[in-house]
Amino acid sequence: MMKSINIILNLQTFKKEDEIEVEVAGVLINYNKKLYIVSVHQNLPIKSVIINNKEYSNYIICAWCDLIIIPYDSSNLFVFKQFVKKQMDPLDKYFINDNKAVFINHEFMEIGLIPSNPTIMYNKLEINYNNNINILSGQPIYTTNNYTNYKLAGIVSRINDNHIYTIPTNYILLALNKKDNTMIYSLNDTNNIHKINKYKVNNDKIYCSLHKMYINIDSYIILNYDNISSIILKNGRTINPLFIPLNFNNYNNNLIIKDNIVKFTSGFLHLLKLLEESCLIEKILNNKLNFEFIIS
Repeated sequence: MMKSINIILNLQTFKKEDEIEVEVAGVLINYNKKLYIVSVHQNLPIKSVIINNKEYSNYIICAWCDLIIIPYDSSNLFVFKQFVKKQMDPLDKYFINDNKAVFINHEFMEIGLIPSNPTIMYNKLEINYNNNINILSGQPIYTTNNYTNYKLAGIVSRINDNHIYTIPTNYILLALNKKDNTMIYSLNDTNNIHKINKYKVNNDKIYCSLHKMYINIDSYIILNYDNISSIILKNGRTINPLFIPLNFNNYNNNLIIKDNIVKFTSGFLHLLKLLEESCLIEKILNNKLNFEFIIS
């Protein structure tokens, strides 16, 4: 049974007459009695999403991870109704396209793969390509009991040789409950923090109940922003959290074009990557992301 959906991402481009489309996959989930198609945006500048020849412009793009969520109104497809919420384990069995995948480890990567951005966690799995399986970003990782009871364990974000990097199911559920997925917040100074809510900072890291491990403070704030009520400093003083948005362009997927000049954004960088403009990407990163591109 097909457990993923074919999706076309229609991208913004430098010139209106140009058109670029990228094929990804997605999964249909039922959460709190509502249907959503969940896929990946790959930090690309998306103009619209096409599913079954129908164009969708109502969707949520998560700035803090590689997720795009589309409210859906049809259930004539395979629907995931159960979710694996615990951390992945090398001893558990996972599948993609009914082929086995083995959990290797957790890897923390910069948001949008941009240096200096805060990190979030991906699950790294290994697959055997000898089976000639075709894997698309957005396809589900799942567990199953005798191929009858399917639980969603995550979706594929990136593929590198025989390794796949997947977004945990917990991130999908978190995105559906977050007040705002479009901004990333931090604090002016995280060096003097002793405790956030009930968790103490230890060697610049703090315990995250979502991951069941210690993570960077910036990463913790991104994941738990809605639920942080108190912060205790190292001098014992309790402060009210005053969060500030991080550099918006570093995780903005859109193209910002004015007077034929393209400003730097995450979306611009990843569009160049798609177009295999590696020399221009290197120039941008060497300029510490302070860059303007003139459309010829």
